[in-house]
Amino acid sequence: MARPQDKTSPVPSQTETDGQPETKSVKYVVVRDGHRVSDKEYDSSTDPDCLREIKFWKGISKSNSYGEKVSAVPYDSKKHRVFQMK
Repeated sequence: MARPQDKTSPVPSQTETDGQPETKSVKYVVVRDGHRVSDKEYDSSTDPDCLREIKFWKGISKSNSYGEKVSAVPYDSKKHRVFQMK
C-alpha cells in the first residue's frame, strides 16, 4: 500500500526586514577556463568594464594559449576568492 504524499507546499525561506524581503545582489567575476582572472566584482555581466575585461582575456587566450573559454559568471565566495600575499 502506498503512503499518502504530503500535499503542503514548502514555505519559501525569506528574511524580512520592515516587511520587505531581503534580496542579495548578485556580483559577477571574469573567469578563464573556470578560474577567476578578475580582481574586480561587477554588478552585471553586461557592465561595459566587464565586457572590456572579457575582451582583453579572450585576446590573451587566443594568442598565448589554446583558446580557453572566457566569461562572466556569478560570484561564488568559495570558488572565486582572492588570496593576498603579505
